[in-house]
Amino acid sequence: MSVTLLDKAGGDDEAVNIGSTDNIEILTLAEEIRDQTAPDLELEFADRHDADAEHTHADSSKARELLGYEPTRTIREGIEEFIEWYRTNREWSEPLVRTP
Repeated sequence: MSVTLLDKAGGDDEAVNIGSTDNIEILTLAEEIRDQTAPDLELEFADRHDADAEHTHADSSKARELLGYEPTRTIREGIEEFIEWYRTNREWSEPLVRTP
């Protein structure tokens, strides 16, 4: 049974990371998103910024401690589920995204 953060006591007024504990390179993440949305798309690279991360990793230990959270999906599964959610909810969610 899935439990949402809104249904779980313990994390009130706390910032917590919710994500996989696996390290993933940003390039691998971009390729995975591209492969699931537009496989023919070529990735474009810009000059690196000082704040750019080489990889991402969520330290979810605080979420585990406060909420009993344990990741149950791989990055690939999470991306796939998000894309499915986005496509289903695009009509109402897209206007919420800021455009330049």
